[in-house]
Amino acid sequence: MESLMKRLTSTLKAFCQEQELLRLAYIDLRDRPRVVPVWFVVVGRDYFVGTGSASTKWNAIKRNSRVAWVIDGGKQGKYKGVSLFGNANEVTDRKLRARLYRAFGKKYFGSADHPKHKEIWGEVDDPSAVYMLLKPDDGFWWEY
Repeated sequence: MESLMKRLTSTLKAFCQEQELLRLAYIDLRDRPRVVPVWFVVVGRDYFVGTGSASTKWNAIKRNSRVAWVIDGGKQGKYKGVSLFGNANEVTDRKLRARLYRAFGKKYFGSADHPKHKEIWGEVDDPSAVYMLLKPDDGFWWEY
């Protein structure tokens, strides 16, 4: 993926980081494809999403970690986006989990101390929160 990410333009990298939603595709527990909008953060060159440990989405991804995702947007005549596929891997490292907790809080609520952030994610390293690293195998992007 490193070479793929190096080829993204700086404006496209910045565009992706600024977007609020990532559309995550996975195979559900009944072997049907699903696509859901999710919150995400970019740390370094890596994309991370989060969900609840009891969620249908997480149970399906634990069974089959193959996923795809799209970050896109723009206004008529000026579209940008990235479409990638690979695997979702659970983040278990406590330091990285804490960093992701803070990153989600800052991006979506201005602070990890915001009451709504704590309501959704619990406290730092809450076992009911799952963070996933999206590891792309390949993909494509567009700017036009």
